[in-house]
Amino acid sequence: MTKSVIKQGNSIIIELYKGGIEAIKVNGEIKVGEFDGVDFVEKSVSEEKLNKARDYAKKILNAISSCPCIISIVFSDMIYTKFVYNGQEVVAFISNCVTYNKQISIDKDTENRLLECSKKFMNSLDLKQKEI
Repeated sequence: MTKSVIKQGNSIIIELYKGGIEAIKVNGEIKVGEFDGVDFVEKSVSEEKLNKARDYAKKILNAISSCPCIISIVFSDMIYTKFVYNGQEVVAFISNCVTYNKQISIDKDTENRLLECSKKFMNSLDLKQKEI
């Protein structure tokens, strides 16, 4: 199941599909609901699920806070990280190696930060991916 964190305007959407929580929206407060890739629809949930959502949101926000250039991280068959580099939106495809959707030369420091942020995101969800 896909897991992701997406910066969307002043909000952050987290697709979780874990612990009975499909998605979390963070925009000053924590909301639990469904996200179809475009729209977030809030759902009423128990206090227990809301507390779980708060815990996950805190972990994930902590993981990505050191990566302001990142727009989104998506994990499915590999990790897809969308970020801004020299004013351009670029997507990194992270598996056993890192490739990009553009013919662009990314400096090693930036690439290492992308890998580190991706690892932090995966760790915050207790997920594993080989060789990232």
